[in-house]
Amino acid sequence: MYNQGETVIDTEKIKKKEEKHSVGVIMKPFVHKKQTFYDVLLERRTALSFLNTARSSKQSFINRDLTKKLVETGNIESTIPFKAMLDNEELPIIIA
Repeated sequence: MYNQGETVIDTEKIKKKEEKHSVGVIMKPFVHKKQTFYDVLLERRTALSFLNTARSSKQSFINRDLTKKLVETGNIESTIPFKAMLDNEELPIIIA
């Protein structure tokens, strides 16, 4: 489970074999029907709601493998000033 403020890699399926990867920050984790979902703010300032880590997701999911390889090893870091945005109440409101 990821915590608020952690950097993750979001993978979006564009076509059958084409994927687009984006860096984002967990805004809020929540549980629905015993499954963990996340609201994620991407670096391109797009907010995605109800993401999970299942590769079977139809459009977007948090890519655990890339997150582990790139973020947890320190190769990629988010440029989103999440803590400052949280302190100043500047985070977008997401309603799923």
